[in-house]
Amino acid sequence: MAIPDLARIKRARWGLRATFFFMGMAVAGTAARFAEIKSNTNASDTAFGVSIMLGNLGAIVGNLFGRKVAHRFGTRTMAKIVMTGVGISQIGYGFANHLWQLPFIAFLAGLTYSLANVACNTQGSMIQEFSGKSLMPSFHGSWSVGALTASLIAGSVAKHFSPATHISFNIFVAIFGIYVFTSALFPKSVDEADMKRNADVGHKDPIPDNLKRFINLVALGSLLATIAEVSVADWSSILLREDLNTGIGLNTLGFSAFTFTQIIGRFTVGKIIDKHGIPKVIRIGGIVGGIGYAAGLLISHSLAKGHHNHAALIVMCISYAILGFGVSPMPPSYVSVAGSIPGLPTTRALSRMAMIAASGFFLGRGIVSVLTGFIGLPLALLAPAFALIGSGLLASHLHLDRIKKE
Repeated sequence: MAIPDLARIKRARWGLRATFFFMGMAVAGTAARFAEIKSNTNASDTAFGVSIMLGNLGAIVGNLFGRKVAHRFGTRTMAKIVMTGVGISQIGYGFANHLWQLPFIAFLAGLTYSLANVACNTQGSMIQEFSGKSLMPSFHGSWSVGALTASLIAGSVAKHFSPATHISFNIFVAIFGIYVFTSALFPKSVDEADMKRNADVGHKDPIPDNLKRFINLVALGSLLATIAEVSVADWSSILLREDLNTGIGLNTLGFSAFTFTQIIGRFTVGKIIDKHGIPKVIRIGGIVGGIGYAAGLLISHSLAKGHHNHAALIVMCISYAILGFGVSPMPPSYVSVAGSIPGLPTTRALSRMAMIAASGFFLGRGIVSVLTGFIGLPLALLAPAFALIGSGLLASHLHLDRIKKE
């Protein structure tokens, strides 16, 4: 099978949406319980952050070999295999009771999830190319629906089930769903056809300097946006629990508010991108989302110091909602840009972009972790807010026709 027919493309499209849904579900159920996981390991904010940061080292390794794994097995089989590793790592978080365990779990989580991202984003880029529409935001929107579902479930069961029990059941459901729906994705023959269509740069040939510079810009923008997005999963439940004195269960509301507006953004932004283009959409989202998040952090921090905890919780949930809407188009848009670089195979472009972004994000995540020890978590999270603004300001460099001018 070289060029799939319309029915096959539709089948792959719905299969990928379901796969992304269960991917989001797999990791969000764990993120919603991070406050308890941190408590179970007796970790300080800084120690916990540094331990989780090592997940990015795993992501660097995963993206380094992602193209080779995809070339060997095909992205459909690759997604199915590596999500099993994702499941094992998430269950590991649930059973962790010593700080030294967290870096190893985070490394495995970063390694396997980065490989899953390469596989699924490559499938999404091919589906988008065959369909002729901006579909990547809706694929990532399905991820957000899965994340919101897992977050709401986590909030409702947190008082009744331990993290280990809840996360284990959550992963069982997620991995079962992924095994079922990845069968609808494109087979290896379509991956190979994509490589042949974009074979201007050979499999082992060096990437031309003009393409490298462009990928580096895309990777930098993706890095800054990801710092903001992942900071919510890493820290929202901890911030609401420990700094705003919110009870267990209610401390998942920040993540839920974020994913709710992220869903709205990702299922509506495709048509907006088709009309106005990716650079303009990212610029507005980055600036508005970053400023809204920063303002919410400062206002809620002030209210919490004055013991107005309910008001602080409301303000923080609103700011997470603004952040979710602002960041919603960014990851899928950066994937779309990298996957559309003429002459470069999709898996090679996405792997290189993701590897560079993960390398820089390793440093960015470390900065937030270290800052918590000096200025506290609420003020340290201003760094992700400024990172999102920076991502928006870089948007003017994302036009593909820049490559032709170099």
